[in-house]
Amino acid sequence: MALSSLGSIFLKAGASRISHDQGILSAALQVATEWRLFLGVLMYIIPVAIWIYLLKKLDITFLQPLFSLVYVVTPLLAIAYLGENIPLHRWIGISIILLGIFVSSKN
Repeated sequence: MALSSLGSIFLKAGASRISHDQGILSAALQVATEWRLFLGVLMYIIPVAIWIYLLKKLDITFLQPLFSLVYVVTPLLAIAYLGENIPLHRWIGISIILLGIFVSSKN
């Protein structure tokens, strides 16, 4: 989940550097050469391989709620690396997610 969260941060950082002012071809060239976008996509692909491995070993009913941690880790990384502010209502939602993960992970 940490890689997925970092992937989102890199995609956001890369996307913010793309300009659409000079047309679609210019934007496509920028996308193709923006290393942050490449790294973001890579950080989405690697977790898929890990997910496939984990699905073989563990129940999906256990794994899927744990994957929800991405909704907790991503905002924390957005604060740290992108300088984003998280409003109170999102913190409440994040807390609810954490409570749900805690409850669903109990045997």
